[in-house]
Amino acid sequence: MPSMKSMLLASVFASVPVVAMAGEVTLEVAAWKGNAAEPAGLPELIKTFEQANPGIKIKLSYVSRNDFDTAVSPRLAGGNSPDVVMADMALMRQWARAGLLSELDKGDWFAKIDPTLREALSKGKGNFVFPLEVIGIGNFVNMDLLKKAGIDKAPQTVDEVKAACKALNASGIQPMVMAPGFPASVFAMAQGLAAGEAPADDYGSGKAPFGESKAFSDALATVHQLEEAGCFKGKEQAGVDPWSTGLQEFKAGHFAMMPQGAWNISAFSKVVGLNYVFTPLPGPKAPGVAFDLFGFGWALPKHSAHADAAKTWIDFFKKDENLKILLEGEAAGSPFTGGTTGTPALAASYEATRTGGGLIWYPIGVGQWPSAVEVEIFSSMAGFLADTSASPKDTLSKWDEVVEDQN
Repeated sequence: MPSMKSMLLASVFASVPVVAMAGEVTLEVAAWKGNAAEPAGLPELIKTFEQANPGIKIKLSYVSRNDFDTAVSPRLAGGNSPDVVMADMALMRQWARAGLLSELDKGDWFAKIDPTLREALSKGKGNFVFPLEVIGIGNFVNMDLLKKAGIDKAPQTVDEVKAACKALNASGIQPMVMAPGFPASVFAMAQGLAAGEAPADDYGSGKAPFGESKAFSDALATVHQLEEAGCFKGKEQAGVDPWSTGLQEFKAGHFAMMPQGAWNISAFSKVVGLNYVFTPLPGPKAPGVAFDLFGFGWALPKHSAHADAAKTWIDFFKKDENLKILLEGEAAGSPFTGGTTGTPALAASYEATRTGGGLIWYPIGVGQWPSAVEVEIFSSMAGFLADTSASPKDTLSKWDEVVEDQN
């Protein structure tokens, strides 16, 4: 009969391989950040995480956002699921409804989320994503070009934009990139929502039709007024690709202003000699509109093979010093009250407006408007730019048709 000592030793030795196996985990994280173009601080964070958790190796699977649904959704439903997935509001709701995500614990962090975002994240059955960033949509302003036109500060109001356009044209400088995608569309959306005519949800549900909205009719009229003021030529801008040509034109210093997203700050700041600031979108009154987009967060797939390690990865981002690295890489704001922002000094006016009461949430990002409405807005704004003197109702009614189809 074996002695007690030999039995204990046998028990210890038998347990060692099991512990080692349990500790040697390769955790697959699927994300549309972390590549060379948009690192978002993830290479540095992965290194820090692995040093703090030597039993976990991170395998980052990069998939572009445009391909993410097609590439990742079948894996979540099958037997080859990533262990952690990046998710925005649309993907989170899609996967949660399909039962493909595990609910996350609502710790102290949950109560610190901005109330509008918190409500959007928890709409339905609990919370399925840990939010990582909110990122601004504002106005990029080339300060050197403004200075050449005798302007010493970035415009905060629509009237100031009109005056700036007049001065810029007089100096032979092209005032604005106003392509139909992000620039023109987000500018018009922000003007309509800033009027406070109705809650954003009401437009997305059809309760407040766009075609009957004075606020959105006035918003498109404002776009027309900017063209009349010489800020841009609508027919020319209607054919500009906002994601390639538009960005390149601003980076090259060919235009003084461009409404766009703060995710461009990292690339723009690498351009030698480009002296610019990122401000709120000019509105009817100063300081303008801080138009925040919920960017993304981490979600835990239902069929993650390493759920405990996945939770360790998500918990890692609950530490402000870690999340800060991602936010600085993205030039983004924290979704948590009191969290450290990653907004750089050149976007100080945007950050001040964001935290000072001038924040409006980008409605598609928080699920207030269906994603299909965004697609229609981007598309129909090209037609409107081709003739900004046309009745706004012709364009707005197209938005309503999509809302009706989605509800």
